[in-house]
Amino acid sequence: MIKQAVILAGGKGTRLDKFTGQTPKPLIPIGGKAIMEHQLELLKENGMEKVLLTVGHLKEKIKELIGDGSQYGLEVSYFVEDRPLGSAGAFPLLKDRLHEHFFVLYGDVMMAVDLNRIACFHQHKGASATLVVHPNDHPHDSDLVECDTNSLIKAFHPKPHEKNKFYKNLVNAGLYLFNKKLVDFIPLRKSSDFGKNIFPSLAATQKLYAYNTSEYLKDMGTPKRLQKVTEDYLSGKIARRKLTNKQKVIFLDRDGVLNEDRHLIRKTEDLVLYNFTSKAIKKINNSDFLVIVVTNQSVAARNLCTIEQLEEIHKKLDTELGKDGAKLDALYYCPYHPDKGYPEENPKYKKEHPWRKPNPGMLLEASNRFNIDLEKSFMIGDRESDIQAGKNAGTQTVGVMTGHGLKNSTTEPHYTFENVLEAVDFILKEPHQNFAHSLKEEIEKSSKSPYIVIIGGNAGSGKSNCSHYLKNYLEKHQLTSIIISLDHWRLPAKDRNSAKDVFEQYQLVKIEEDLNRLLNNKEIQLSGYFKHPDRKTKNINYSLTEKKVIIIEGIVALNLTFAARQADKRVFMDIDKKTYSKRFKSLYTRKGLGIKEIEALLEKRMQDEFELIRKAGDLAQCIIL
Repeated sequence: MIKQAVILAGGKGTRLDKFTGQTPKPLIPIGGKAIMEHQLELLKENGMEKVLLTVGHLKEKIKELIGDGSQYGLEVSYFVEDRPLGSAGAFPLLKDRLHEHFFVLYGDVMMAVDLNRIACFHQHKGASATLVVHPNDHPHDSDLVECDTNSLIKAFHPKPHEKNKFYKNLVNAGLYLFNKKLVDFIPLRKSSDFGKNIFPSLAATQKLYAYNTSEYLKDMGTPKRLQKVTEDYLSGKIARRKLTNKQKVIFLDRDGVLNEDRHLIRKTEDLVLYNFTSKAIKKINNSDFLVIVVTNQSVAARNLCTIEQLEEIHKKLDTELGKDGAKLDALYYCPYHPDKGYPEENPKYKKEHPWRKPNPGMLLEASNRFNIDLEKSFMIGDRESDIQAGKNAGTQTVGVMTGHGLKNSTTEPHYTFENVLEAVDFILKEPHQNFAHSLKEEIEKSSKSPYIVIIGGNAGSGKSNCSHYLKNYLEKHQLTSIIISLDHWRLPAKDRNSAKDVFEQYQLVKIEEDLNRLLNNKEIQLSGYFKHPDRKTKNINYSLTEKKVIIIEGIVALNLTFAARQADKRVFMDIDKKTYSKRFKSLYTRKGLGIKEIEALLEKRMQDEFELIRKAGDLAQCIIL
C-alpha cells in the first residue's frame, strides 16, 4: 500500500496574479478551505501517512498554515527550492527521502479520486510511472498523451499542437504514481519539467502507463477555471464524481446520433458531426452524468479500414468536440461482425463477440470500470440494436430520428426524440418531475385502484415521453404501472383515406369496449401500429395483473367516453402550431413524402386534427406545455 505523496507547491501562479500576490497558489481557498488542505484530506482518506511539500514562492505562508501536518493526521515535511527547478528538478535532491513508490500531486489541481484504484492499476501493470490522464474541455491548450490499447504510453504531444492533425483527448492531469527508480533519469540540479522534458524521453525505454479516469481533476490556474472549480465544489459535483460513488451515464451510439450516417465510415473526412452534437455533449459534461460512446464498427471486420485508421477517425471526433469545449469520458467500439465467408473480409474480426450490440458487452465493461448505476443511466441510439443493447444492460433507452431513425425496428425505446440534443435536454431537465411528484402524492392519498390517468394531445406533443416518465417515476415509488397507447387502435394508413377527421381514424367503439374489458380483468390482444413504413410491428397484449396505475395515452384519449367516466386524472399535452408544423414536416420527410405533398397534408391536418384535438384541452384537469 502506498503511504507517501509529494505535493509540488513552489510555483508563483502568474495567471492568478490578483489572487497570488500575497497568497501562494496552493492556499487559494475553494469553498472556504485552501486547495492544499483539500489535497491533504484526500491523501489521508486514501491511507497516506507522509507528505513532502516542495515549496518556494511565499513558502512561509504554506508552512504557517500546514505546519507539521498533525492537524490533518499526516506527517508533513518540506523541501525548499532556492531557485525554481520546474516540476521535476527537485526529485534527485529528494531521493533519500522518497519511498519505493510515491504519489506526486500538483498543488494547483483540485481532485477527488480513488488513489487505491490507481495503486492497484500501477501494481498490476508493473509500471515505472503511472500518469493519471483524462479528457478535458480545453485539449487544444493542454499536454496530450497517446497510448496503446493496453494503456502503455507511446507518445507525448505538448502544447502547442501540430496544426491539421487529430489528437485523442487524453490530458496529463497532474497526478502521478512513481517508482523511485524513475528519479535516476532526472538530471541533477537542473530545472526540468515532467511533461516537456522527462516523460517524452522515457516513453521509449520505461513502462509509463496512463490511468484514464472520469473522476474530478481540474487545475485552477486561471480565473475562469478557479471559478468553475469553486462552483463544482459548492454544488457537490466534485465529491459525487469519485468512483467510490455510483455514477450515472448517458451512453451514445456514434453514427446517426453524433455524426451523419454515411454508411460504413472508413476515413476521417467521412466523419461529419451534426451541428447540435457538441452542444448536447457539453450539456452532459456540465451535468452529473458521464458521456460514453458505444459503437459497432464492422469496418475493420469488412477490411474497409485498419484499427489504426479507425482510431484516427475517433481522434477526429475528439478533436472536433474539443474545439467546442466538449469531451467524451470514454469511447468503446466493437470491430467484430459475425457474418463471414466473404473474400475481402478480415477473418480476425469475423466472429461473434459480446461487445457487438445488441449484446450489452460494451455497456457492462464501462459499468465495471466506472462503477455505473445502470438503472439511472440512458442509452441513446438510432437503431434497434442500440435500444436492445440498452435494455439488455438495464438502462433506460432513447431513440432518435436522425441517422437510421429506428427503421425496421420492433423494439420500442422508452423515449423518442428528434435528435440527441432534444434527448439530452429531456434527460437533464426532467420537465415532468414536478407533475410526476404531485401525481404520486394524489395516488397515494386515493383509495382508487387501479388509478387511471388519461393523457391526450396532438401528435408530437410528447404524450408518449410523458407517459413513460410517469411510469418510471411511479414505479421507483412502488406504484406498479401500465401504459396503454391508443395508437394500437388506429386504422392502417390505407384505411384512413376516407376518414373525415381524426376521430374516424381510430376504432373508437373498440377502444371503449377493450378498455372496459381490461377493467374487468380481461386480457386485450392487438396488432401493433405501424408508425413508419419501414418500422416492423408485433402483437400487443395488455393485462392488469397487480397494476396500481393505468396510463392511457393517445391523440383522442380525452375525447373518449371512458375518459369522462373512469379517469381519475385527465392531462392535456399542449403544443403550438409552429412546433407542431416543424415536427410534422420532419416526420413525413422521413416517411418519404415530397415537400408539396407534406404541405398539402399539413394544411388538411390543421383543420381535421390539430384544431379539433386542441379543444380537448377544455376537458383536462391539467395542461402541460
